[in-house]
Amino acid sequence: MHSPSRLQAHLLRGIQNLALDHQQRRIEFSVSGQPAEVLAQLQIGERSLILLEQVAAGVGVPQAWIAYSRAAGERGDRWRPGQQLLGSGFVDRDRLLAGLGREVRELQHMAGVGAVFTRQGGLDSDVVARFRRVMGMTWQRLGAISHALGLTREEQHQVWARGDRHWSTAVADQVRAADARSVAQSWNRIVATDFSALTVPVIVLQAAGITAEDLAAAMPTSPDDMVTHVADALTAAEHHADTAPAVTDPSRTPDATAISAAVEGAGTDNPALDVSASTDGLGDADTAIPDFDVDAGTAL
Repeated sequence: MHSPSRLQAHLLRGIQNLALDHQQRRIEFSVSGQPAEVLAQLQIGERSLILLEQVAAGVGVPQAWIAYSRAAGERGDRWRPGQQLLGSGFVDRDRLLAGLGREVRELQHMAGVGAVFTRQGGLDSDVVARFRRVMGMTWQRLGAISHALGLTREEQHQVWARGDRHWSTAVADQVRAADARSVAQSWNRIVATDFSALTVPVIVLQAAGITAEDLAAAMPTSPDDMVTHVADALTAAEHHADTAPAVTDPSRTPDATAISAAVEGAGTDNPALDVSASTDGLGDADTAIPDFDVDAGTAL
């Protein structure tokens, strides 16, 4: 029998109690019927649970413990203080660093997509704000994982590096070479992300004692600065390209024209991208996380 660490126990409690509450709602809704708004609540609950499990795995909670906690919650058992678990608590650190590196590269790509669109201008301010909230909350989650793992300077370089170039230069080259439609589709996926589910792991990690200062110390740059770094790299690449025309308005470049057309083709009029009812959130590292309706017995 092994006792999880304080952080591990906090995450496992969140998983077990959230699984319990989610299962109870499923039973209640199966009796009363499932209108669209009820199905949406169930989907948010399931996505929140999956994200919380991913964060737990990312900070080194053994998969067997995660699976046991979810199963216990679904059976109707709420987490008990001092609960012990079977099996070893060991998880290979190299595997954890590799997983964090993959998520950091996804965050870097998000910054690249944001740089492409914010440079061209003319975007709806609400959609841009939603992008910043989603990227900011993702940045917070990865900052919390990095802090929990206690990355050394060498390990931080390892998870952020893109070969022998600065990551922003590599990302700029990727988005410049990418098909305009695929970049537009990436933008639409980001701004349509379920922000409510995205906040749950961060709230649980904060309740475990991880502070905004911890996040800032664990990440080499802020989310807004990440977008700026890629935008600067894109500008530098355009200036040095042999075939690039002299351009003073980024919105009139061939790339910007193609992207604008691709955005329209990718479905920016989709109701899923309506941000009028979206939850307020985080745009940068210094903005406080909003209040979110989470049962205290579930996540905290």
